[in-house]
Amino acid sequence: MDVWLFRTRLQKTRTGAAKLVSDGKVRLTRNGVTERTKKPHTLVRPGDGVTFMRGKELYTVRMKHAGTRRGPAPEAQTLYERLGDSAGKT
Repeated sequence: MDVWLFRTRLQKTRTGAAKLVSDGKVRLTRNGVTERTKKPHTLVRPGDGVTFMRGKELYTVRMKHAGTRRGPAPEAQTLYERLGDSAGKT
């Protein structure tokens, strides 16, 4: 989870991503079941939903691909799809 959040550029650092998850501030939706996760090493699979706060904005995204590196922003944006009300905002 922390590596994927870092690769997608949804978090600036991997340490920050791990802390966000460890603090219980990330929810994972898989097969229609939403659970709060506290383990940074939680496996995220394509089709899973991830919800968390980024600043004052609620982010809900669906994983499309795992990715192999932290690439440039256009590449990172292909790894996920924004969902719900968060999709129209930047």
